[in-house]
Amino acid sequence: MKKAFSNHHVLADLLMDLQMAMQDCGVWECGAPSNEALQSTEPFCIDTMRFEQWLRFVMIERFKTLLATGSDLPVRCHISPMAEEAFKHKPSANVAHLVNCLNRIDQHLSGAL
Repeated sequence: MKKAFSNHHVLADLLMDLQMAMQDCGVWECGAPSNEALQSTEPFCIDTMRFEQWLRFVMIERFKTLLATGSDLPVRCHISPMAEEAFKHKPSANVAHLVNCLNRIDQHLSGAL
């Protein structure tokens, strides 16, 4: 029980870091996707929304729900490479920080931290 609580606490902190990195990168303020866009079955909803929308309104919201309900967290995660590609047009220092935040989430959920 303590380990699960600790994992949830760490993820909550990592999500806050990700939000701040997204704000610094200028990708936090994005429009909410439509209900139809949220129905996508493609990875990262790539066919119906921009990656920053997926991060903010799908991934982060799903993780918040898992944290709020104390549900099991995913045991594998590999999001950072997509961020590198999606944000390659943004200033490199800001993208590096955002990708680092996602790397830490990937590592935490995959048991590498």
